[in-house]
Amino acid sequence: MASIFRVLCIGLTLMLGCQGQTPSQPYGNNRQLDTAGNVYLYWDFNTTHITLEVHGQTTGWVGFGISPGGGMTGADIIVGWVKNGQVTITDRHATGNSFPPLDAEQNIDDLSGGESDGWTWIKFTRQFATCASTQDLAITDNTMKTIYAFSSNDPTGDDMVPRDYHGTNRGSRDLMFTSSASSVAPPAGESVDTFTLTTGGFEIPAQDTYYSCHLLQFPDVPSKRHIIKISPVIQKGHELYVHHIVVLQCADQLPSGTVVGSNGECQTENVPVDRRYCSRTMVGWGVGGGDIIFPADVGFPFGEPGDPKFVMLQMHYDNPHLDAGVVDDSGLMFTYTSEIRTHDAAMMKAGHLTYPLLQVIPPNASSFLTHADCSAECLEKAMDYSNITSIKIFSVLLHTHLIGRKITFRHFRDGVELPYIAKDDAYDFNFQAYRYVKPERTVLPGDSMQVLCDYDSSMRSGVTYGGLPTTREMCLAFMYYYPRLPIANCETAPARDPYLYNAMGLSAENISDIRTSVSKLTVYDSYADMYFASTGITVEQYLNNLPWNQQLAETFSEAVNRVPKVQFCSNNNFRLPGLKRIAPPLNITQPYVEEIRTCVRSQTTTVAMTTTSGQVGLTVTSQTQLFILALALYFNFHFV
Repeated sequence: MASIFRVLCIGLTLMLGCQGQTPSQPYGNNRQLDTAGNVYLYWDFNTTHITLEVHGQTTGWVGFGISPGGGMTGADIIVGWVKNGQVTITDRHATGNSFPPLDAEQNIDDLSGGESDGWTWIKFTRQFATCASTQDLAITDNTMKTIYAFSSNDPTGDDMVPRDYHGTNRGSRDLMFTSSASSVAPPAGESVDTFTLTTGGFEIPAQDTYYSCHLLQFPDVPSKRHIIKISPVIQKGHELYVHHIVVLQCADQLPSGTVVGSNGECQTENVPVDRRYCSRTMVGWGVGGGDIIFPADVGFPFGEPGDPKFVMLQMHYDNPHLDAGVVDDSGLMFTYTSEIRTHDAAMMKAGHLTYPLLQVIPPNASSFLTHADCSAECLEKAMDYSNITSIKIFSVLLHTHLIGRKITFRHFRDGVELPYIAKDDAYDFNFQAYRYVKPERTVLPGDSMQVLCDYDSSMRSGVTYGGLPTTREMCLAFMYYYPRLPIANCETAPARDPYLYNAMGLSAENISDIRTSVSKLTVYDSYADMYFASTGITVEQYLNNLPWNQQLAETFSEAVNRVPKVQFCSNNNFRLPGLKRIAPPLNITQPYVEEIRTCVRSQTTTVAMTTTSGQVGLTVTSQTQLFILALALYFNFHFV
């Protein structure tokens, strides 16, 4: 049987190449896992199984794993190597930062691999669900933490032993296996060009959080163009400073005296132009994200009236060490084509209005839910205004800050919840990437949506507000869709007076006693800037003195969710005619019950691969075994 696997690698090399970074078959998804370009991952999947192919620039062993926390402890690991022309792939697990032993059950199938030109590759198929729950981890639709490692040497014996160590050849990366939006390449042969929007060299202030707004202009083009890809351009060495980038489309006509190319602090009087002129989001990119690639039949238009002309490049800088003298020239690169696609894309921001006085998250809670609605009235009036009967959502970016743990983008029709548009139960603040919605989600007049954010404030000693700084919170979904509606924002927030105040436990008498210590409240202010005239204590002090625990936090969340919502359904200076200011809370008659993937046991056969120094067990399906036998007979006849 040794010759079976030996000729299998030879045969695949002849037929498919087995060359370094060239995968053994076409894949719909791929990622470079390390910054040096030494490890690549390719994958495809169906509803139950996923096939992965790992390439490492080594002639030793390569390993890839799924980790609960980004390290070895608790990880589900696959390690493989090619030794003396024979492929070995093993299913393993780690109980700590130490040697990973073999699993009692090898739950991988369709094994193959090869070695050529200094590269080793291994390929395997596994189920999304786990069959050996104590040693395997499920691959889910959430953000997954993956780990990788490789060694310059093969194991000295039949299997790995603790001395077969990878040294510094290791790392980790977050991935979304089932909905990655930047894995799809543009169609081959499409004529494209590019332009970039960057800060032009901006000195980052020595403060922990800063929002810099730059008024820029799109290039002049002779006719309509479609943007098909948007790529981050982060200045080398500044990856830790640039937290996220937003591009806001401005009105076609700006106030006189406006200077294109100027910059200032966002949400202040120093902003280049009043935010009312630049409020339509067209791009949102977050730390850890890659390219934004549009589907083959969709492009984001520019070059015609109503398309982006003037834009505000909003840079969120994170500078916790207060570094001074850092000059940044980061931004975005846009790839566009004159070959107009079928659909014009647009972006809409849904969720909670980012305003400190309207979003309060109590401390000492491992789970606190914020419900942010996109109302049926807003969507229906927007569709009626444009004479549109439906929109289709094809990509979504979910966004919170540091204490966000889970985000769900929900969809309702006549009170019945439909399958989630997007969901991440393992949200990572440092990995914010777009996910494709497959199939595209159709939203009809009368439908409503909701962004549900779950926060863990157990390590906070005081209340957390909604707001722009990283230490405050957001609850948003940026969605790409078509055709374009006249609105860019579909957000809500609890009506403060008296509803939200009542949820905080304040009486009418308490509310009438509240004063402000600033002349005008802004998005940077909070309840620390409001106080009770009779006692002098601030509203923030009152909130922090409440005996917060998990139960009280849940009670507060439920009370806030029942509060009528103020609607923000707008675009720059445009407001939908006839829209009511207040929307009632969603009436959910039938919540969606998510289907859980389960392990499907298949009939397998263990094939003993004999080597000169022992045996290595490989589990393959019976169909694969027949294929291997047939291939072996063919190549043994012709080459052995």
